[in-house]
Amino acid sequence: MSARRAVLACLMLAGLLSAAAAPPPGAPVTLLIHPDASSLTFTIHRTGETIEGAAHEFTGEVGFDPADLSTGSSVVLRVTAASLETGNRMRDRKMRNTHLEADRFPEIVFKSTSIKIGPEREGAAPTPAQGARGSAQGGRQRKALVEGVLSLHGVDRTLMVPAAIRYDSGLLTVEGSVALTYSDYGIPIPRFLWLVMEDDIKVRFRFVAEAPARRRAP
Repeated sequence: MSARRAVLACLMLAGLLSAAAAPPPGAPVTLLIHPDASSLTFTIHRTGETIEGAAHEFTGEVGFDPADLSTGSSVVLRVTAASLETGNRMRDRKMRNTHLEADRFPEIVFKSTSIKIGPEREGAAPTPAQGARGSAQGGRQRKALVEGVLSLHGVDRTLMVPAAIRYDSGLLTVEGSVALTYSDYGIPIPRFLWLVMEDDIKVRFRFVAEAPARRRAP
């Protein structure tokens, strides 16, 4: 074989190997939630007072097909119970030890069972390539309804979470809120002397997820 033919054969082989290794267009992807760019907060109330709190340690991943969000999408979120804070050390210590029992139940976990994607917001018409398949490419915001199981304080309950999602250039942003109650998860309602917290907890979230290779340095 001549040197020229050998070079051409090597180039063809390299091209075939490269094509085989590259994921096909529209293939499912897995993105990791970026904790530094994300937030998970909560609000609780008692007579005359509103208390704000936040989770400082959480991880998660989102799996989906960018060309067809309506098929096979999933999300898993894991929160370290001991990382929840409200800005008051005594209150936080009681929350972790007495109410969340973080030593017994160190993680709060949400795993989706189904994700329904709504139409693009603000009346934006999908391109012919997107059609009714529900692509989130192009940075347009869409509504989603995520159904899943929340494991909290040793109790598993089905939860419906409305959210707004945006996917653009490999970056996924998910925002929304959901209401929980202490009583649903067997958590004693916090009280101090005659002051008793309301049963409701409002949780707000903004998650930014991206492929591991895109993760920014801390």
